[in-house]
Amino acid sequence: MKTLANIKSIKNFVLTILAVILLLIIWQYFSDTHKIVRLLASSPKEIYYYFVNDGVSLLKATGMTLFEAVMGLLIAMFFSFSLMILGFYKPKFIDFLLPLMITSQVIPLIVLAPLFILLFGIGVKSKIAMTTLMSFFPIFVNFAVGYKSISSDILNTLYVYNAKTTFKIFRVYFPLSMPSIMAGLKISATLAVIGAIVSEFTIGTKIGLGKNVFICAKKLMPEVMMCSLIMAILLGMVIYSLIYLIEWKFGKWYVTQKEHNGF
Repeated sequence: MKTLANIKSIKNFVLTILAVILLLIIWQYFSDTHKIVRLLASSPKEIYYYFVNDGVSLLKATGMTLFEAVMGLLIAMFFSFSLMILGFYKPKFIDFLLPLMITSQVIPLIVLAPLFILLFGIGVKSKIAMTTLMSFFPIFVNFAVGYKSISSDILNTLYVYNAKTTFKIFRVYFPLSMPSIMAGLKISATLAVIGAIVSEFTIGTKIGLGKNVFICAKKLMPEVMMCSLIMAILLGMVIYSLIYLIEWKFGKWYVTQKEHNGF
C-alpha cells in the first residue's frame, strides 16, 4: 500500500511539473504574439529578468508582507484560543458569541480601514490589525464547531468523573477539536496574506506587495505586478505548509487515518 501511495505521489508531482511547464510555454507564446497579453500579464522571460535585476527590492516587499501576515495570524490565534478557553469555563458564552461573529463578516473589511487608521495610525500596526480581523473568524468558528461536535457521551463521562476544567480543556477539548482547529488555520493562512495585501493598498505603506500591486496596476508595470502576485502565492503556500507540518506533528492520529481513507 505504501509503495502504491508513493508511486501515486510521484506521478502527481511529475504531472504538476509538466502542467506548469506547459502553462509557461503557452504564456510566453501569447505574450510574444499579443501585445495586450504582454501589457496585462507580462511574460515568463521578462518576469525572470526583473527578478534577477531587482530581486532585492521585491524580497524586501515580500518580507514586510510576510511579517504583517504572520503577526496578524498569530494574534488572531491568540484571541481565538483565549475566547474559546473562556467559553469552556462559560459554555453559554460561545453560543452568545457565534452569531455576533457571523454577523460581523457581513461588514466589508475595506470600510473599516479609516477606523484602523484612527486607532493605530498609518503604520504597520493598522495593517496587522486588519490582517488579524480577516484571519480571526475561520479559526474561532472552526474551533467552536470542533468543540460542538465532541460526543455527548464523552462530555457526560467527564461530568460523571467530575474532571477538572484544565484537564477537560487540554486533554479532551483541544485534542478532539484539533482537526477543526487546523482546518481553520489553513483557511486563515491564505486569508492572512490576502489581508496583509489588502490592508497595504487600502491603508497605504512605504513597502509591501500590496503597494506593488496597487502602483503597478496604475502605471502598467506588468513585470512588477506579476512578480508580486507570484510572491504572494508563495507566501500563502509557505504559511499553509508550515501549518500542515504542525498538524502532521500534533495531529498524526487523524492525519494518517485521512490519508489511509484517501482524503
